[in-house]
Amino acid sequence: MKTVTILLLSFYNCCNASFTAILPKNAITKSPVKQRQIHRRGICDHVSSLSWQRQVSRIKLAMKNNDDPLEFDDDDFFNDEDAQLFAQVTQKQQKDLSGCSVRQFNLGYDLIISDYVGSLGFEEITDWEYYQPSLVNNERRVVDPPPFDPNLPKRTREKSGSIVRIFRGELAGRVKSKARSIGLDTRVMLKEFSGDAAISLARAELESLTRMQSNLCTELDQGARNGDWASTASMRYIEGRVNGNTMQDDSNLIKWMEILATKSIPYIGVLGELNMLEFFEDQQGNVRNEWYQALGVKPPEPTSLWIVYEYVGLSTLSGYAQPALKRWFSLPPQKTFWGAPSTPPPLPPWKDRARYVKAIMKQCLEGLSSIHESGFTHRSLGRNSIIISSVGQDKQEAASPLATVPQRLRIKLSDFGFSGRIVDASNDEDFQRRARAFDLNIVKGGSMLESKCFAIAEDLHALGFVFIGLLLSSLAEIPRQEYQMPPTDEDALQRLMSDIFDKDMDEFREYCEAEEIWSNVVAMLDENDGEGWRVLEQMCFARENVVDNLESGQILTCQGILSSRFFGKN
Repeated sequence: MKTVTILLLSFYNCCNASFTAILPKNAITKSPVKQRQIHRRGICDHVSSLSWQRQVSRIKLAMKNNDDPLEFDDDDFFNDEDAQLFAQVTQKQQKDLSGCSVRQFNLGYDLIISDYVGSLGFEEITDWEYYQPSLVNNERRVVDPPPFDPNLPKRTREKSGSIVRIFRGELAGRVKSKARSIGLDTRVMLKEFSGDAAISLARAELESLTRMQSNLCTELDQGARNGDWASTASMRYIEGRVNGNTMQDDSNLIKWMEILATKSIPYIGVLGELNMLEFFEDQQGNVRNEWYQALGVKPPEPTSLWIVYEYVGLSTLSGYAQPALKRWFSLPPQKTFWGAPSTPPPLPPWKDRARYVKAIMKQCLEGLSSIHESGFTHRSLGRNSIIISSVGQDKQEAASPLATVPQRLRIKLSDFGFSGRIVDASNDEDFQRRARAFDLNIVKGGSMLESKCFAIAEDLHALGFVFIGLLLSSLAEIPRQEYQMPPTDEDALQRLMSDIFDKDMDEFREYCEAEEIWSNVVAMLDENDGEGWRVLEQMCFARENVVDNLESGQILTCQGILSSRFFGKN
């Protein structure tokens, strides 16, 4: 089979194609499974290539049974009654009462674009699994292809060009003054989506985020419940152009910004869309020239879709998942009061940094739990869809190698283009195929409990490998800056776990123990009788355990994992 990964903007769910090659009997056959990844090019602010990975497995994998489950309470698992209540929650909001999906900002009047940050593209990565048809019962036997045969590769890649551009901006006019007067951050992030594929992904992201935002707003504000927010937001652009007065929507926008600033929202909040009509009404081309002179990039396309988000910084887990010593050497130079260069403070003790990494993991699980409870699954979790932000004005401080205060840390999940409602998962043929690969026969209109459990398991599986990579990279004690570590990206870790260690976490532990740079990490995961290893095992192999968990009535969730002793007092 083949697995395809596609890199795209910070979100978006494209359709998965699959096929099975039909060859003569006893010939090697291959079939594909597609994954999608998103990467960002040229991101500034010390953000190196952001890469977003979506694992979509349709391969049935053998796994060693583990009879030693995590010590979770029964209250942390689902039953049929929970599933029914869950369906009611996810179906209660069919309309965006936050108004963010219908709000259109006016360039110049409502906000300005200050600088260009980078671009996003997608890459399709195909992992192939080969098998040989059998003459008995039409069974298929998985085989390894010749390692040097170019016609039987284990992995192929196909890249696209850039389809999304990222800009930084700031609110303007009356709404900016009002926001500043109460201490709100007026910076925003904008994304321009160009092309049919990008726009469809942007629409999918908007649908998921605004539905979750709608549920939150209606819980906190009576005006949102009455539809006032949606009503004023839909008229903002017209009121601004015709009457030059957006006071009503300004008030509701400020309320939403206050919620984003004061509540622990686990995702990047959407503020609205940017309407570029006036930009394209310029017949003489002066605005286009000014755009290029100010930003250094070509003007926007008339068919592009622009989305405006809250500003949470540009630091992702991808940039943080590097040895602390390397990130320490990359700190920007500092100067004393008299202008002389100064040496940055030394790295904090390893235990303090380990406590901080645990806090990152805990907030990731809490955020994902909140999204699941809202009735959605992410489906594309990776290091680049996890943003490390701060409660302070300097959003990059939380990603510094010197940061060790969990109270200032804010984790935000992004890239929701591949996300979807759990109640709709069983209608997706690709989802059904992936579930069959793990002995789950999910059909349209069938058991919601089964589809819910497998949908959650896919997110936990992806996040589990993110956690392993985070631990082995950020907490590695390398002896010098130039030291070359073994690969710790999710792609390499999954191949290592599946192909080399046959999904045996004990063997993987021995592999890590053999590397001196990971001795402290191994010791931390060994605490409480290896509780850390059991957490990682349960997450990484969540899909394989769905059937057994359903039969035993104990279904793993984010809240169940958070109850582990590994996430006890840090």
